[in-house]
Amino acid sequence: MNQASADILIIGAGASALACAAELAPKAKEQNKKIILLEAQKVCARKILISGNGRCNFTNAAAAPSKYYGDKKFITEILKQFPPTACLKFFDKIGLKYISENGRYFPIAGKASAVKECFLNWLENYGVKILENQTATEIKRQSNLWEIKTQDTVYTTKFLVLACGSKAYPQAGGTELGYTLARQAGHKINMPRPALFGFDLMEKKALIRIAGIKMQADVWLEKYPQSKQTDEILFTTRGVNGNNILTLSRQVQGGDKIFIDFLPQFTTKDLHKYLTERASSYPNLKTKALLSGILPDSLINLLIDFAHLRKNNKLIELNPSNFAKIEETLKAWPFTVAGIRPFEEAYSAAGGVLTSEIEAKTLRSKCAENLFIIGELLDIDAYCGGFSLHFAFATGALAAKSIGENLCRT
Repeated sequence: MNQASADILIIGAGASALACAAELAPKAKEQNKKIILLEAQKVCARKILISGNGRCNFTNAAAAPSKYYGDKKFITEILKQFPPTACLKFFDKIGLKYISENGRYFPIAGKASAVKECFLNWLENYGVKILENQTATEIKRQSNLWEIKTQDTVYTTKFLVLACGSKAYPQAGGTELGYTLARQAGHKINMPRPALFGFDLMEKKALIRIAGIKMQADVWLEKYPQSKQTDEILFTTRGVNGNNILTLSRQVQGGDKIFIDFLPQFTTKDLHKYLTERASSYPNLKTKALLSGILPDSLINLLIDFAHLRKNNKLIELNPSNFAKIEETLKAWPFTVAGIRPFEEAYSAAGGVLTSEIEAKTLRSKCAENLFIIGELLDIDAYCGGFSLHFAFATGALAAKSIGENLCRT
């Protein structure tokens, strides 16, 4: 086996790892300290490249504890130290230019690769090494240092950072590696499960008729009526997808009822007024004309059948119960979830290293000396919309700050 050493060794080269290395790099170079990142994949930062539909929504102005699942005290401390404004300053420093779209921040280049390239350029400038195709198989304490074994090399380091990510989306590098290494260091794991995935629905015949429709809508779960999420949804022949659906996936189980408000722009009262006035203005038009111009034709046709109306009926023939059924359906159309999706179709994972075993201010392990655990490996997950990446960058930067403060003592 080959032998190598570093002052700081980071296992992983995804969002949290890159943020940690980037924050540490200037001080490490100033003090002649060596940073190495070990990446198991052939290409680093693959999840960054697919985030935000390939545009990388790297933070969100609305980042707050309410947007996260898990230990609220832990999350509050992280966001207190590294709010969205701090995230923007961090990216200003490494040279990323960005734009805001309703509080969501994207690189101005319009491609996630711009985020990756800014990191790589910054790290190269400071002499930080990223070693790809290096899979850590074992970590242990040896003579006050960490010893890390890969397939061909044994590394030693004073400071070790686990930034391996979760097992979600294995086609972009998700594995169980981080959980295995954390256990070797004495940590407990909350069993990971898929999060941020689209829903398969049971109403297959209906889906075939409306597949391809993309529109703004409110969505909520029957068992969590306060869970309403507003965003664009997309219907497919299998089910429904979109940021609001992904956010709800954390709480869903097969057989759950979800409701969709196809006209969130209207209150129930306003919708009733609109429909009755339209019917009064165009009494001799057919039923479909009632909603023409505000809903896609295929959805209108499905609604007519769902509400047991006749397409050839004239608007003047509609009675109060017909209007009530149309309004009720449009404001709370029920669908049934067929089942949760596997990790291969989940963009994130719930579960991970217990936060009770990690210091929130520093991301330092309470179980082992000079060990830091960051990013998606922790038992924290988030709503869709840049919140997960913000947490990854935040934990990476905060761990770097703590390590940097201790570099002077080594």
